[in-house]
Amino acid sequence: MLEEIIRLREQGVSFRKIAKELDMTVGKVQYQWVKYQKTVTVGQPEAGLDKSSATPKRVGRVRAKKQRPVLKSHPSTELIMTFSSFTRIYCYWMIPENWLRHTSEQLSVSGEDHPFVLRLYDVTSIAFDGHNQHSHMDTYVPAKENGWFVSGLRENRSYCMDIGWKLEDGTFLAFTRSNVIHTPRTEETQEHHRLQDLHDFEAGRIRTPNWVEHVSTYSYYVKEVKS
Repeated sequence: MLEEIIRLREQGVSFRKIAKELDMTVGKVQYQWVKYQKTVTVGQPEAGLDKSSATPKRVGRVRAKKQRPVLKSHPSTELIMTFSSFTRIYCYWMIPENWLRHTSEQLSVSGEDHPFVLRLYDVTSIAFDGHNQHSHMDTYVPAKENGWFVSGLRENRSYCMDIGWKLEDGTFLAFTRSNVIHTPRTEETQEHHRLQDLHDFEAGRIRTPNWVEHVSTYSYYVKEVKS
């Protein structure tokens, strides 16, 4: 099953289409793919997630370029985040080269040299609309890369990420948005509050369940300018 998922992903097939073809859920397909990527990218799965470990964690470029997901010309964009440790994530993306080239021409941006920006949002317990995050952190990545490690996550939080460009006037131009990840809960009050939110939501006392982060996902956030 994993071999089929790998083969289809290398052909640029989306998770949704793979799930349909293999009669699986999208979540199971993504889980298998992320598990595989962690193995081939890092070399070996990390031996436990011990926060007390004194071994410094690397941030930045992925170690083996030939083992990273290959960026292909594909009609959809994807940005995937997965944990590397409690406070560090590994993210990778697929963005069509021809679309990047066309967009850079329309915006007069040097796409080959213009770095990507990974914008990490703290979306804990909110219905995220792209602007109401608790905070965000930008990481600049060379344009030739398609995978990166990002650190600095906090406990008891939820995060999602956009990838895009930052223009000369400071405007952030997002291409696509990632999945949401949740860092480990270390406070008992976290679980208590979420259980109470669940009861309130089921009883109709609140309209939005605060125990789930609602994040709108999109592709091609920047509309393509037709020539």
